[in-house]
Amino acid sequence: MKILVVHTWLKGNLGDVLQASVLMRALRELDPTTLDLAGFPAQPGPGTDELLALADRHVPEPFVWYWRYAPSVARRLALEPGWRRWRRALFSKYDVIVSAPGPFLAAYDLRLPSALCDIGVAADLGMPFVLSSHSIGPVPPEALDVIRGATLCVARESRTHDYLARHGVDSVLSADLAFLYPYRDRLDAGRASPFSGQYRLLFLRSNNLRPRDISFERGELRCGSLRATLAPGERLVLATSDARRDERFLRELGRRLGVPDVACRSVAELVALVAGSTGVISDRYHPAICAAALEKPAEVLINHEPHKMHGLQDLLRRHELENLRSLARAGLESVRATLQRTPDLLKTAEQA
Repeated sequence: MKILVVHTWLKGNLGDVLQASVLMRALRELDPTTLDLAGFPAQPGPGTDELLALADRHVPEPFVWYWRYAPSVARRLALEPGWRRWRRALFSKYDVIVSAPGPFLAAYDLRLPSALCDIGVAADLGMPFVLSSHSIGPVPPEALDVIRGATLCVARESRTHDYLARHGVDSVLSADLAFLYPYRDRLDAGRASPFSGQYRLLFLRSNNLRPRDISFERGELRCGSLRATLAPGERLVLATSDARRDERFLRELGRRLGVPDVACRSVAELVALVAGSTGVISDRYHPAICAAALEKPAEVLINHEPHKMHGLQDLLRRHELENLRSLARAGLESVRATLQRTPDLLKTAEQA
């Protein structure tokens, strides 16, 4: 069996490394003849080596963000047909296409048009197409029609599962695959946190809250609508799991608030930092999962992608850690079971 995993984000966001590496390890256990990873950019960012090492080959993908802004005639006559021709030629080399985990099937995400187009290309070729672990929505009705064409859709939280159910789209209820990452193995590697004593971590995206919405005085943190009081002797540390995107923002914010900041460039750094903390407050998705997996208090801040963040908030509030891992395993096993049926699915498509 030849497998291609598409839509992988490889710019250095460690959350993508956490969830996609769990998927790739599970696919590798199926003993495929080929397991390739397609992603953006052509030169992957720092911290992605662990993920790339699980693939036979990295296939560079363009990020066609401009589709949304192009005139409809250009999209219809040039952009989409060109993408379809290239993807058809690429997909034809494989037996099954797996969409890497993520939140990009949403109206606000610039990756939506090309991701939807890929589902259609696979359907035209009679190939199985698997949405492996996703936050989905809101999307236009025509996008839901395309998503229905996927062979399998795994919802990584209940908000997505419920949203799809309301619109007649079948999905498997799961939890994010990052709950299955081997965090303890990374701790055993011996990397230590750069901070000693008690410290609370505040993970922030650079494009969510405005600096004036964040203050920290005499142990009182105000972060958007959140109010938190740190314990006596407990420090506040700003952090990010996406150094490329957030480092400058956090450095300037830390200077203004008078608190240290750290930009994690590897999963090992992230895990050591979270393990040494008293807990995490985060408007980034995966640092909260890392904290929960290490049995640290985790508080979710709702960002400009409220669908997925409310879904994560629901998971953490309603389920114990072992339940979350069981949900994630159920989603992963549904992916593996679908791929194991690939020869039968291809035969059925040929007969149709």
